[in-house]
Amino acid sequence: MRLLPTTTEVFFKKAVSVAEHYGFRNIDDLRFEASKRGTSVLDLEKQHGAQKHFEQHILRAVLEKCNQTVQLKKKQPLMFYTPSLVTHPSTPSVRISTLSLNAVGTADPLAEVVLIKSATSILEELGIKGLRVLVNSIGDNDSSARFIREVTALLRARAGDLSETEATLLRTDPSALIAELFTERHPITADMPGPLDFLTTPSRRHFKELLELLEHTGIPYELDDRLYADQRVYSHSLFEIRDSGASEEESAQPLARGGRYDELTRPYVRGSVPSTGVVIAAKTKQQRASVGRPRKRKPNACLIHIGREARIRSISIIETFRREKIPIEQCIQYERFSEQMAYAEAIQTKYIIIIGQREARDGVVLLRNAESRSQTTVRIDQLPGVFKGLAV
Repeated sequence: MRLLPTTTEVFFKKAVSVAEHYGFRNIDDLRFEASKRGTSVLDLEKQHGAQKHFEQHILRAVLEKCNQTVQLKKKQPLMFYTPSLVTHPSTPSVRISTLSLNAVGTADPLAEVVLIKSATSILEELGIKGLRVLVNSIGDNDSSARFIREVTALLRARAGDLSETEATLLRTDPSALIAELFTERHPITADMPGPLDFLTTPSRRHFKELLELLEHTGIPYELDDRLYADQRVYSHSLFEIRDSGASEEESAQPLARGGRYDELTRPYVRGSVPSTGVVIAAKTKQQRASVGRPRKRKPNACLIHIGREARIRSISIIETFRREKIPIEQCIQYERFSEQMAYAEAIQTKYIIIIGQREARDGVVLLRNAESRSQTTVRIDQLPGVFKGLAV
């Protein structure tokens, strides 16, 4: 685990500030709202047992905590973050600062893009440059079943290249062994096929859309067919964020890891809930028992999108405002214009920034005064200057 030259307090203040800028809310705030309104909650079962992989341990803990949050709605995905100081499952003496970002209730690959963009922005805010985003896909259940069947047959033929412990695991739990071999970059994986070769048509379509969205939002990425995880936890997309400027040993350890974990929700709800998340984790100096939150400035503008192209373009607008340290509210989790307008009116911002399909292509937005209803057209690259001039 990477040791960052910052304190735990600074880690959380910077990380949480970026997360909230991108529309993620503290899971404890959601829990408070649920109890205040008397909303029914999810009935989540407890799942015991030590977790081998750190991010899986964190995501399971997040799902445990979801039993105190609002009920999931199919039409309104939840975007929330969970900050915590935890002990590493395999090294109890080591305390790790973690921030988990989650988008629950949506199967749209745009959720992965928002998570990746938020995570890279957080790491850059913490002073880490030269980030590498590695992506892969293990597909749906049918894809994984075909992949595991093929690789298990290969491993049985190469059993002599496995240790005694690995050979035993091959007999008892081949799926776990395959995940372990790929995670540890075992030499035998060089002769193994990658999961991309076994994707079903729907899985291939989902992954293709994810890659296209990453390109449209300007997020550099590398395709890594050796990136893998247990299909009983993850499905479809996987991604890691690493530091290309670190030493060879440090660069091999991801600063953030995540993906779509629909399968992980099965023990907690009927069927499964489409969910994706990322865990940012690091050791920090001067650790504290409590997790502090940054002082939040009230935004006076809310960004609204109309159509998918505008929704994609809004990600870069959100990032521009963050870099210029201009607070902004946004509705990236909503699809319907009516829902976004209702949200903007509820939070009573002075200005509403509207971007539609045509505006996205022309590189402009409509800036509306919420009180007078007057509006003007502003170029996207001039937006920060306009808002600084308005002294909002």
